[in-house]
This record gives sequence, structure tokens and C-alpha cells, in this order.
Amino acid sequence: MKIYSCCGTDSITKKYACSKCSESKHEEKEVSDKGTVYSYTKIHIAPAEFADIAPYNVVLIDLDEANAKVTARIQEDVEIGDAVKLSRIENGAYVYEKIQNTSAVV
Repeated sequence: MKIYSCCGTDSITKKYACSKCSESKHEEKEVSDKGTVYSYTKIHIAPAEFADIAPYNVVLIDLDEANAKVTARIQEDVEIGDAVKLSRIENGAYVYEKIQNTSAVV
């Protein structure tokens, strides 16, 4: 995932000016697309263009390797703290999925 950084602030969008120093010289970095669910809401009655996929979750994800959050859609149920990863970008929207816990209980 590509992020843009200036003055210790990271963003997934390239802004015209840094919110701290007002410069337009952002450093572009590649970071992992994995993160943690920070917040979410479940959409039951969706706008017409998304009615066929409702219910779905709109999730705020705290990226693991950046000081940034991304808003995404997740079809499956989630809880705050769940590990997630980018599945695809669909019509400009980030679509994430839960990372299944593969550790076995002995």
C-alpha cells in the first residue's frame, strides 16, 4: 500500500499541502496493507448502489506500518482489535478481509 508522509504524519492520499507545515513535498512510501480494526459500523440499509451487498461493515483500520488509518469495507463480521488485510480495491474503495488465526490450540 502506498502512503504519503510529511512531518511525521502519514496519509493514504496525496494532499496538496501538509496539515502541519503547509509544504507540498511528501515522501512516498510502500507499507504493508495489514492493519487492525480501530472502529466499525454495520450497514443494514445501504444506498442503492450497494443494496445488493448489504449488510456490510464500514471499518476504520489502523495500518500496522504507518501512522495512518484507512476507511474500508468488510463483508464479514469484525470486532475492534481484529487483524485485517487488503483483499482488493473495488471501484476506488478499499475492501479488506479478516486475517484468520492460524495458531493451533494444544
